Amino acid sequence: MKFPFFSAMLFGLACLAGVSCAGNSSGRSISEGGDTVTSRAELLTLVDFDGYSVATVRDPWDTTRVMATYLLVDRTAEVADGGDAVVVRVPLEKSLVYSGVHGGAVESVGAVGRIAAVADGGYFTNPVIRGLIDSGRIADVGNSMSPSVERIVEIEPDAILTSPYQNSGHGAIESLSIPIVEMADYMEPTPLGRAEWIRLIGRLYGERERADSIYGMAVAEYERLASLAQGAAERPVVLVEQPVNGVWALPGGGSYMARMIADAGGVYPWAKVGGTGSIELDPAAVLDKAENADFWFIRSYGALSLGGLKSNNPLNGRFRAAESGGVYVCDTSVSPLYDEFPFRPHLLLADYVAILHPSLGMDSVRYYRRVVR
Repeated sequence: MKFPFFSAMLFGLACLAGVSCAGNSSGRSISEGGDTVTSRAELLTLVDFDGYSVATVRDPWDTTRVMATYLLVDRTAEVADGGDAVVVRVPLEKSLVYSGVHGGAVESVGAVGRIAAVADGGYFTNPVIRGLIDSGRIADVGNSMSPSVERIVEIEPDAILTSPYQNSGHGAIESLSIPIVEMADYMEPTPLGRAEWIRLIGRLYGERERADSIYGMAVAEYERLASLAQGAAERPVVLVEQPVNGVWALPGGGSYMARMIADAGGVYPWAKVGGTGSIELDPAAVLDKAENADFWFIRSYGALSLGGLKSNNPLNGRFRAAESGGVYVCDTSVSPLYDEFPFRPHLLLADYVAILHPSLGMDSVRYYRRVVR
């Protein structure tokens, strides 16, 4: 199959994604004949055509503009010109994955054998990927902020999956003529919006049906659990994370985490404050607003005891949850949390519902453990 010039089509897809497109007066969507498969993701528009797909990623910090557009075409297809799109040959065979979050998603669709390298390999906790890194079958190119360019050139990956950050590029790898796929899923404001990015991963790795099935199951189970939680009589107040170096970074009221707490039938004190990013406060301000929180969820890299929590900051011991046994910790150094919940948010929601609403009889938890001493 030979693909012609794509600029006009990609202009129409940008309009479909909700980006301002003055001058498109045809009255007809350029994407006609394609199937728009994304519905909950706000930063990703994915359109399937006969034999190829187009993925449009919006800038999380300025959603009026497109950050990148990708033309996903079969490895054997002829492409005369991708226009403004980055051409990505699929299925990927030798990819470089920067994050354990995305590595876990690739493994979940059955394509772990197509990961040739990772960055920050020490932070990958998925047991399959961990084993492949330790055995040398997956290379580690070093720190994601300054990876070994020489090693990357030697590996010759056919694409690099990484996360964009505001006012920050990707350094020397941008000069390597390797497609860089901007995985902006972490900036989605809703759990199911973020989870929908698994569909892009499925198409990148030739596992479309499996990825769509994972997403469909996540939606069904998430909505079931949220409905169950809304029927509970209790509405406990929920605090999250802990201060680090005198700063307490809390999820903004428009973030996916704030949304998940609400879906779990909890009350988040900052539900109406801030956007999708973090709110940085000093511990005294947090104590003033959430001293009477019923539950306190903390993600910690390494074990955390109640005594350690209190010694980290004198104010920590003054929260009601710290005195009443309402502190729950997830040790991310051993837990598969980050490998699983971004694209299977129902697994984390199940923990929240079980802990916040014991009356519902959901005894099993996957990630969090109650800290008793």
